[in-house]
Amino acid sequence: MHHGDAARLTEKKPVAGLASFLNMLAAVTLTLLMIITCVDVFGRYFFNSPLTGSTELTEMSLAIVVFAGFPVISWRNDHVVVDILDKFIPPAVDLVRTVLINVVSAAALIYLGQNIYKLAVRSMKYGEISEYLHIPTGWVIVFIAVMCWLSALMLMTIGNYRTYRLYRVSREA
Repeated sequence: MHHGDAARLTEKKPVAGLASFLNMLAAVTLTLLMIITCVDVFGRYFFNSPLTGSTELTEMSLAIVVFAGFPVISWRNDHVVVDILDKFIPPAVDLVRTVLINVVSAAALIYLGQNIYKLAVRSMKYGEISEYLHIPTGWVIVFIAVMCWLSALMLMTIGNYRTYRLYRVSREA
């Protein structure tokens, strides 16, 4: 069983609910992104009239899809890893390595979230909107910052807790 599979089975209701909400948000946004792309391509090639604002919608949709997944990946420790040497690494070393990686990643996400949030505040202060559809861009930027902070929190709490539990299970086996 993969770490992420075990994580899904042991999630408590609030965490599972948040994971479901974020996954649903990403899925709905990805579906809308596919529809936007199809309409844009169809309009461009068959009617010589692309969908107005499709680039803006694509950029915002991609940001939502990517950043909605960060917290879920973080608390499930489902990051992309190269595990060629993992069978040679003792469980205690793996525990320390994973916790250190989680701490460094969380610190980086907190720093990024702070800087991104400053950009969001500035965007809202200046009333920045997208060029064609006039969508306020600050709210998407706030979403990115909040997802960075939530991911950092998940790495430091549930992510490290799950790492420790996997270590305990591997020692008992």
